[in-house]
Amino acid sequence: MTTFYKILLAASAFSAANFSDIGAQVYDYSHSEAMFFDNDAVAAGAESPGYGRGTAMVDLDNDGRLDLIVTTAGMEDQFYRQRTDKTFELMNSAWLQAPLLPDESWGVLAADFDNDGDKDIYFPNGGFSGAEVNVMLRNDLNTSGKFKDISSSSGACNLVVANFGGTAFDYDNDGDLDIFLSSALGTGSVRPPCELYRNDGNMQFLDVAAISGIIHQGDFKHCSAGDYNNDGFVDVIVGNFNQANILYHNNGDGTFTDKAAAAGVQDPYRSFGASFEDFNNDGWLDLFIPKYELSGVRTSSLFINNKDGTFRDNTAFGQMTSQTDMGHSTADINADGFPDIFIGTGHPYFTGKDLVKAMFPTRYNDSMASREAASYLGLDAIGQSRSHGYAFGDIDNDGDIDVYNNNGGPSQIQNSWGYNALYLAEGNNANWMMINLQGINSNREAVGARIKVETDGDREIWRYPTIGKGFCNTDSPTQHFGLGFDTATELTEIYWPSGITQSYFALDTQATHNIVESGLTFTGNATVGGAVMLSLTGIPNGDIITEYSMTLAYSPDSVAHVIHRLGGTPVTYGQASLNSAGKVSFPFVIPATAVSGSSLFLQATITDSSNPGNAMVKTNAIELQIL
Repeated sequence: MTTFYKILLAASAFSAANFSDIGAQVYDYSHSEAMFFDNDAVAAGAESPGYGRGTAMVDLDNDGRLDLIVTTAGMEDQFYRQRTDKTFELMNSAWLQAPLLPDESWGVLAADFDNDGDKDIYFPNGGFSGAEVNVMLRNDLNTSGKFKDISSSSGACNLVVANFGGTAFDYDNDGDLDIFLSSALGTGSVRPPCELYRNDGNMQFLDVAAISGIIHQGDFKHCSAGDYNNDGFVDVIVGNFNQANILYHNNGDGTFTDKAAAAGVQDPYRSFGASFEDFNNDGWLDLFIPKYELSGVRTSSLFINNKDGTFRDNTAFGQMTSQTDMGHSTADINADGFPDIFIGTGHPYFTGKDLVKAMFPTRYNDSMASREAASYLGLDAIGQSRSHGYAFGDIDNDGDIDVYNNNGGPSQIQNSWGYNALYLAEGNNANWMMINLQGINSNREAVGARIKVETDGDREIWRYPTIGKGFCNTDSPTQHFGLGFDTATELTEIYWPSGITQSYFALDTQATHNIVESGLTFTGNATVGGAVMLSLTGIPNGDIITEYSMTLAYSPDSVAHVIHRLGGTPVTYGQASLNSAGKVSFPFVIPATAVSGSSLFLQATITDSSNPGNAMVKTNAIELQIL
């Protein structure tokens, strides 16, 4: 594609003139520019033909490069390692103890279920093809050089059910990832409920669906996890094909209650899934619900969060359309800060063009609008296909998001075989920043965390680590913040599932920041001469200096990228070190100079002596009210 032609396409795709049917004056294009893509699958050795379903784009061998897991229904799923030259090699024989049996995989969860620093694998199987047993592989590449099949011993693969999709999240906030599965088909007219497997540690899972309130029957397709009401407990939305959707509100006591009707997202019939995403960057998760619709009567749905436990319908204003949605997911592909919607039309008997709804904010009530942009950006270059899985990540390490598109129909229909696409972004003038999170008290993957970046353009951009998204895909865990034409970041805050809030100031753009959950908490009552117990988390084996003061402050430090929160002249209490797990506890004795009825404020500084180039971390400040 010539540069001149691309400029013409960019003007056509992103000019306000294309929105004249609603009114161009309501749209905000100030941060948006086209991002063009080239399909590099053949040259990279990642075309992986088959009957494609969900995909994972993660680093499997911890070499710093994103690899691929490509599910292909009715065949052996494929593991691709990325080489240093950005091509891929098939690793099934090298990495697997025995060949995977051909199965009807409908997605893939790639997550660190045992918190040991590498990605384990879970395949939900069955889908339209009927009941099957799922597969779980433990990642032992760093010891034996293999993935070990622990399906029979894990407790998470015992039921013979047709699973369409799944998501991994820490529903009980105990620091490890649990598994939710959306079930579709049963025996005869009996449809099973969805499944919930509690992670009890050491790769052992217990089926707790029934006691948790996961009892509703339906023709469920895909699902998504997210804390839609910001109460600190992750919820689940499930798309229901023939009846109302299910919104499982996490009650915080190990149980769930369906709140779909109360929230206004029951949206009955033809739902092929549901995805949480913060489309308008207000810190509250919205919803995209894809519809598999042949008649053209029902469109896919877009709901905006009202911040009170309910949603409002933004479908018409958002210019959602009707098609045979199967493959679906969300990502900010043009780096303007606003997530876009990918739709694959995966009909088993005929092909269709993929769609990309480029999302734009409006100047009306925090609503969003869209423009169909796939053909303009090169994201339907493979032409008519049966598209299912989309996985996103910066696979070539150049700062923008790339796309892996998995294609193919049912394995029972041989001519529905498809070829996959690896769309590499060419880059544009948008600024960006990326963040890797590592949980300590929270699950290591930081699923359930919320990340806010405030820019010098006076706006907020939010991201949410997720595993199991759209058509049961797993994106790169690196969170990408497209900043549009904003030149710098100001405040960056991470709200961890543990309740810790971690703050940075003026983090560098066009850089990737590795952030370990770091925070300060205490237990006990503060009395003059008495003691409370301090607990700190942070960089494993990091060094700690704790300080206290009678006053609070807010002093951003653009050099060290931290925020000093103690006023006056802070007093150093002492030094300590975190253990290899990134934790330490020790007593803090209230000084005799403290006055009953007053307060002391504490903040800790954490540094990594083994890595002098690593920026120091300032924790949150805590208040001790002296009794």
